[in-house]
Amino acid sequence: MSKADAILKLFQTDEERAFNQLYVAYYEPLVLFAHQIIGESAAAEDVVQDCFVDFWTSKRYKTLEAGLDKYMFQAVKYSSLNYLRGNQRKKALYDRVVQEMDKEEEMKMEEEVDVMAEVYKTIDLLPEDRKRIFLMLFVEGRSYQEIADALQISKNTVKTQLSRALGFLRNLLKDKYIPFLLLIIDKK
Repeated sequence: MSKADAILKLFQTDEERAFNQLYVAYYEPLVLFAHQIIGESAAAEDVVQDCFVDFWTSKRYKTLEAGLDKYMFQAVKYSSLNYLRGNQRKKALYDRVVQEMDKEEEMKMEEEVDVMAEVYKTIDLLPEDRKRIFLMLFVEGRSYQEIADALQISKNTVKTQLSRALGFLRNLLKDKYIPFLLLIIDKK
């Protein structure tokens, strides 16, 4: 009587002991077989363990009269192939999502560049003194007092010119660019 036949016969009387013998006799060869298909040790072990669990929970040993070797190796083969198919689908989905995100990110960046260009063109329309104050405050990050000292004007003049510059920009840029303008102002 072969080892496989002895294990199947033992399942009729002592299922736990038979399963332990099945595990000891088949685990390593099945892992090596699965590894040849999958190419990853951890995944091969998982596939084989899943096959053992399925064999136990479905009680396949009750209907299997012969061919335990063939059954176990076929189960591992098909599970390994399903694992690979599942990974290919996951990889394809991942690649597609990344590609879509890249496209969305690229479109968003292009839109931001367009908005920035429009904002800076509008800033360029400011009278020279207001533009200089605006840029010193929001681009260079200077304080009101530093601007007043550098331009030799009062701090209130800086505030007034800045208020007029923001009003001008708000009117020309409309609601569409206000969030971006607020972002520039918020960085201050």
